[in-house]
Amino acid sequence: MATHLSAIRGKEALLQKVVFEVRYHFGYAYLDNCGRCLNMITRDHPEWFIRGNVSPSSAPLLSSKNSACLNFSAAKYDLSIERVAGEGPVSDNDIGAFVDQADYIHDIMSTCLGLAEFARVGFRAWYLFGCDTEADAEDWLKGLACYNISDRLVAAFGRSLESSGVSVVVAGADRKYRIAFHGVQRTAQIDFAEGVLSLQPRYMHSGQREALLERERAKRRMRQNPGFAAMIDIDAYQENAEVIEPGRFVQSSREQFLPMLQKACEREG
Repeated sequence: MATHLSAIRGKEALLQKVVFEVRYHFGYAYLDNCGRCLNMITRDHPEWFIRGNVSPSSAPLLSSKNSACLNFSAAKYDLSIERVAGEGPVSDNDIGAFVDQADYIHDIMSTCLGLAEFARVGFRAWYLFGCDTEADAEDWLKGLACYNISDRLVAAFGRSLESSGVSVVVAGADRKYRIAFHGVQRTAQIDFAEGVLSLQPRYMHSGQREALLERERAKRRMRQNPGFAAMIDIDAYQENAEVIEPGRFVQSSREQFLPMLQKACEREG
């Protein structure tokens, strides 16, 4: 069983982010039972902590086990893990915990919200391939066996191709796949350094502490993320599913799309 992508065109694949999402009909019991859901999650699985503010539109939580994030509302819930590239990619151990989390979270949501009709279930993964420059990322993408931008299109509008992206949806045997290819650049962080304010975190209110933590996270991202990268973003999903088995769906999606993606990107011979 394939658990990761091998190097493609000489660049290592780094699994940056994964998301499992379920969209449902008639989830309005969220407005009455949000607190019940939160109690069941945090009491039965104490790795989870409420993150930020709970509102009529969303309830966010964070796991201390694998830094997974959970958000749920009257329309959907999503479970995700995101890693800064320099801190290491999402690992097989992370995915193992993620699969377990998806199973029990779905059971809790179905019980608390009375879920019976599902509009969509999907598992999405983002793979980064580090590049030195934007042009390097573009050249790497154009070298993939499955990637092609017509010269006729470029000639019709200008002299040269500066950047490109491709997105397709393919219908498989039991699910659909949305596959996207594009280049990405590290976002800039602006430091408004107009003085130094020294305060101990315990004397800050919660919003200030969170702002401080996010600032430190942003600094780490600036130090560790590659300046440029090519990204392959793949989303495996089913619409109007009658029965949802989250762990099995995540695992079977990976088992299916990893070898298919490897084969599609590599040139024969």
